[in-house]
Amino acid sequence: MALENLYQCTPSQLQTLPEKLADAFYNSPLFQTAFPNEKQRKECMVFYFKQYLYTIAPEALFLADSEEMNTIMIVCDSRRFNQKEYYKRLCKMNLRFVRFVRKLGLKHCIYLIKHWDMFSSRWMKDFERSEHFHLDMMITDAGQRHQGNAERMVRELIDEGDIMNMDVSAEVYQKKTALWLEKLGFVLMNTIVDEENDLYQYCLINQQHKE
Repeated sequence: MALENLYQCTPSQLQTLPEKLADAFYNSPLFQTAFPNEKQRKECMVFYFKQYLYTIAPEALFLADSEEMNTIMIVCDSRRFNQKEYYKRLCKMNLRFVRFVRKLGLKHCIYLIKHWDMFSSRWMKDFERSEHFHLDMMITDAGQRHQGNAERMVRELIDEGDIMNMDVSAEVYQKKTALWLEKLGFVLMNTIVDEENDLYQYCLINQQHKE
């Protein structure tokens, strides 16, 4: 299997992920929109990622280029998905997160709820066919960029999709990342726009189904 070529992150290594993700996505258009207050953004993001990783853990693969985890890829495998259990965890996550952001004030809570849908992969219901992989997140340490690690790992995921006859989906919030994925064989299926905040969600699929 192609994914066997990648390093599987250990439970202890996963404990460091919320901080790593918060640092990597601090200036992401999505999180700048969700948490516009720069003084509070990092704390909110770390808390969010802790809850989010708990929610997706049973269906997720936490992969890296090596034990050093220079590049990390989080992939959701629909074959592991249990809808009932997932929604239980999702409800817990949302309740914890709402309680957390209450200290930011009612105005910010309403603002965050208004934009919450931009965090979702709901667009997939119009395109997914049977089982699929979802490239949920990918980060590379600043000093290790442009080394080809991310491309190699995505190609491994695409190869796994080809072997298993499964689509690979992704959503990103920067045009340059969408163009990069298109070069690797993804097709832009939809662009969801939040005009108020000039925020774009680019929805892509690498279709591997054989007719």
